[in-house]
Amino acid sequence: MQYSQNRAAQYRSVRSHGLVADASPTRLVQIVYEQILSELAAAQGRMERIKNHLPLHEVIAKCAAMRKAIRLVGHLDATLNLEQGGEIAVNLRNLYVYMMERLTDANAHNDTAIVAEVVQLIRKIKSGWDQIVTDSR
Repeated sequence: MQYSQNRAAQYRSVRSHGLVADASPTRLVQIVYEQILSELAAAQGRMERIKNHLPLHEVIAKCAAMRKAIRLVGHLDATLNLEQGGEIAVNLRNLYVYMMERLTDANAHNDTAIVAEVVQLIRKIKSGWDQIVTDSR
């Protein structure tokens, strides 16, 4: 079982590297949004399993997924250019800070509703990036 999990992880790593190596800057942002959504889905699933009983491995995995999602949102925030981006960049910064705060609360309180709120926000922003990537092709 462990062997197959390691092979799956290796495949995901190689696939991810291939996606990133040839990606345009707009596609890279799109990939980050996709990864955030993936991590939040994993965290939500683990939160649901934790609710009725507290298996330590689920708590650890949930925290890891939440930390990664928060770190990725933080990365998006750090890459904003407020001078060039103007009001849009400022609004994104405010939204990213809000999402990081909400995800921290969700992690601390095991609150899937908060995660769902942030997922909706990410999907909305990501749909704009999806359109930019489509239009640039």
